[in-house]
Amino acid sequence: MSAYRDFDERFAFVETKLPALEMVRRASMNKIGRFKKQDIREQCPSLSISSIEGSLKKLIELGELKREGSGKSTCYYRLK
Repeated sequence: MSAYRDFDERFAFVETKLPALEMVRRASMNKIGRFKKQDIREQCPSLSISSIEGSLKKLIELGELKREGSGKSTCYYRLK
């Protein structure tokens, strides 16, 4: 059942043509605790990695996300 729910969530992202920032915002809201850029990429396969990176940076600037670590160990978590 979990696979169907996961598919529905992913399809909802693809189905609606949202701006990259909003897609990344919604994907991050589905995450509990820390997550990596790759987790967002899996939920938003239509976005380029640069769009995801730009959106994550903007969400940090807006105070919605916090970034920890650097390089491959970078992770994010929601503040709001």
